[in-house]
Amino acid sequence: MKFAHFSDLHLGFQKEKALQAMEQRVFESSLDDCISRGVDFILICGDMFHVNIPEMRVQKYAFAKLRQVHEAGIPVYVVYGSHDFSPTFTSVIDLLVETGYIIKAQNVRDSAEGRISLEFVTDEKTGVKLTGFSGLAASRDLTYYEDLDRKELESEPGFKIFLFHGSISEMRGAEDLEGTHMPVSLMPKGFDYYAGGHVHKYAHGMFDAHPNVVYPGTPFAGFPGDLEENARGIKRGYVLVEFESGDGSSGGNNDGDASSNNDGGSRITSIRLIEVPSCRYELLEIDANHRRSTDVSLEISERTKNIDPTETVVILKVKGMLSEGKTTDIDFRGIADDLRKKDAIDVKISRGQLSSAEYVITKSKGETGEEIITNTFYENIGEVDSLEELTGKQGADIAKRLFEDLRKPSLPNESLAVYAKRITDDALKTLELDRYDS
Repeated sequence: MKFAHFSDLHLGFQKEKALQAMEQRVFESSLDDCISRGVDFILICGDMFHVNIPEMRVQKYAFAKLRQVHEAGIPVYVVYGSHDFSPTFTSVIDLLVETGYIIKAQNVRDSAEGRISLEFVTDEKTGVKLTGFSGLAASRDLTYYEDLDRKELESEPGFKIFLFHGSISEMRGAEDLEGTHMPVSLMPKGFDYYAGGHVHKYAHGMFDAHPNVVYPGTPFAGFPGDLEENARGIKRGYVLVEFESGDGSSGGNNDGDASSNNDGGSRITSIRLIEVPSCRYELLEIDANHRRSTDVSLEISERTKNIDPTETVVILKVKGMLSEGKTTDIDFRGIADDLRKKDAIDVKISRGQLSSAEYVITKSKGETGEEIITNTFYENIGEVDSLEELTGKQGADIAKRLFEDLRKPSLPNESLAVYAKRITDDALKTLELDRYDS
């Protein structure tokens, strides 16, 4: 018997058409592989979607593929992630539950004295018992674990899987992208497998009371830095777990295979990452520290000429402080356009760590916070090379209005997707741009 473990697909994250197609292809080929291998069931441990209600394009292909999985007789058990969570049960995940294509593994029932009691879902074919917790943003779910009634869960016999979405502080190499984590002791003891999500790298931890704490990582990319990790050769895919009935002794390791038993009824015989290919990558790293902008531009030009960008995601990473010239002297847009003309899938440019000794923001003073913000824009706008209408007092005024647009808080009960669209529309209006302008 075997099951597949996914997490952090982040369907709908990609904005460029070529990467959208890659995101879809990785998702569909991964589930096709599960069908061909004849897995008994599939786990998806949060962030199946990048937002709780993704665009119709994403919903359409996700529903179509999950229907195929359902028609193949393979149940899919899920918990919410911090991105696709909906406190009002209005996520697209809830629509998939209504169709019967997926099954929620988190089932909470009222418990005495403020404790949280979880019910098990039993897989009909294998008899495996599943339960778990969804993930919330900013580690608000930690209080759920602290209030969890563990005794009943721990005393339940049989082969058990706990699904969760959050990082474990004791697991090295399983860093949380948002800087939050929880101790493994917060989870109930004695489960055969702890199916994790939220961490974007494959990791497998073994603990005395918590064997086989596993993160499959993202299959493709759900965070800007994931593509760079792909280019550095990190393995991506899903986890395949094989288990069998019969007596077995506890044991295991962290390098791809493990075994464990709960009450002698079942045993895990193998845990391994199944790689799912995406595309070719080319990573160019440029050290700009103590160099002139013209020299950095020349190096970028020479190095991009020496690669074949065809059907490749090219990542250009430039960092350091220029000794002469400004960061705007480097024609990043022209470089990216040239690579795309040579049939690159996409070009990602990382320049957040690039600065110039000639451009240092002047610290401004004022009687109030509002005055400080205004003076900061007015006193520094001249340092920026830009379009004429974005310089001088006019440019400073636009920058100030844009700053106000981007700092607006979300409204009560406003979803992340609706909030993002509202803020984006306001910002584009301030810049007098249409949403679909390139």
